[in-house]
Amino acid sequence: MKVLKCEICGSNDFIKQDGVFVCQSCGTKYSVEEAKKMMVEGTVDVKGTVQVDKTNEINNLLSLAQSAIDSVNGEEAYSYANRALEIEPQNPQAWFTKMKAAGLKAILKDLKVLDVIQAGNNAIKYSNGELTKDVYTYFLTKCLGDLQFCMTQLADTESIKRLYDANVALNAFKATENTLASDTILELILQQVDSVIKLRELVPNNVVSNDSEIAHLVGEVAKQWVYYTNALNDRFNVMGSSINDATVEKYRGILARIKEGLPEEHQNVISGEDITNPSKGACYVATAVYGSYDCPQVWTLRRFRDYTLDGSLAGQAFIKTYYAISPILVRMFGNTNWFKAMWKPILDKMVSKLQNKGYDSTPYNDKY
Repeated sequence: MKVLKCEICGSNDFIKQDGVFVCQSCGTKYSVEEAKKMMVEGTVDVKGTVQVDKTNEINNLLSLAQSAIDSVNGEEAYSYANRALEIEPQNPQAWFTKMKAAGLKAILKDLKVLDVIQAGNNAIKYSNGELTKDVYTYFLTKCLGDLQFCMTQLADTESIKRLYDANVALNAFKATENTLASDTILELILQQVDSVIKLRELVPNNVVSNDSEIAHLVGEVAKQWVYYTNALNDRFNVMGSSINDATVEKYRGILARIKEGLPEEHQNVISGEDITNPSKGACYVATAVYGSYDCPQVWTLRRFRDYTLDGSLAGQAFIKTYYAISPILVRMFGNTNWFKAMWKPILDKMVSKLQNKGYDSTPYNDKY
């Protein structure tokens, strides 16, 4: 006598209900005669269309996927979600779960933005719009998180500082170029940041206008975009450079697009003017000569730079040239006595003239 085994799914979990045997895995029903034949011969002809209800199996897979997500195990969650979709390719909750699992699989080389977008769009489509807000909330949350992650990676500049110093020693005038070419982290981030912003752009502006929770997230994304761009410029500063003016304008345009749809009371969450390209640690030669960026002589020179030189095209050109060359000179010779002895009388004379013209020598915060 053979064990009663379902011809459809292979399960041997049966209960007798209303005079028939019902498979507990797929719901197929067998008469007493069919059940006896299966136990004696091992097979039975199943005629007609059999509807296999695998709701329990799908729910179990999605429950396992959610547990994996809660444990921050993206690979496992992704696998369970895919198994659920193999059973029911149009299951909206399975697509939504796959979206979140894809987000957890993100690494610097691949932030999985395209996978998230595809799964999220399918979740909206197959739920007839019921999951729309949940998907848009996740899009914005991931956009915010990815920008924060990129900012953190950019802010870790210790290895780049060491590389730049080594390149200065080898060839000071190509140090910036050579360091930029070797900065793989910067390259990876720049390759992916446009797709990260796409997550915000997929959220319609009318949704932003009419949903306070979504609007709040968009405001946070806007602020984080500014923080990211400033971290990017700081990284360029470490390599003796800065983002150019065209890039500043491009990034301000992106900020404006991010803020589209925000209610009027939230439009001032952050301004495009907060995206700048200062060369931090400026007045390199003066700082090396006088020993501090914050001292009376350098405060005078910084005022002259911000309120006179920066006010004309010629002055701006001089500032850019100075910032391109002086960091290299200071790194090469800034600690030598002859360098300081050569520059100090020149700077002393300049500072004296500027102070006589009314440039103050009191503590000063840079204009930019």
